[in-house]
Amino acid sequence: MPGRVEDIAAVRREIVDLLRQQMEALDSPLGLTDAGLRECYERQARVQELREQLQAAAQTSAQAAPEPVHSAGTAASV
Repeated sequence: MPGRVEDIAAVRREIVDLLRQQMEALDSPLGLTDAGLRECYERQARVQELREQLQAAAQTSAQAAPEPVHSAGTAASV
């Protein structure tokens, strides 16, 4: 499990780094060149891929986690 947590943290760091690069490119006083715009689209596509990986990892973790045990004394009232 520690390896999975480290992998998730690495994916998050990459997303943050890519988004930081996006902000720097968009905040540039020189504007965007065609090449810069293309790089923005490529970074955005990569961010989407990474988000999908995080969602898949979260779903896998949720499925692997044991369901909570409820005691009879804590039943919800209606």
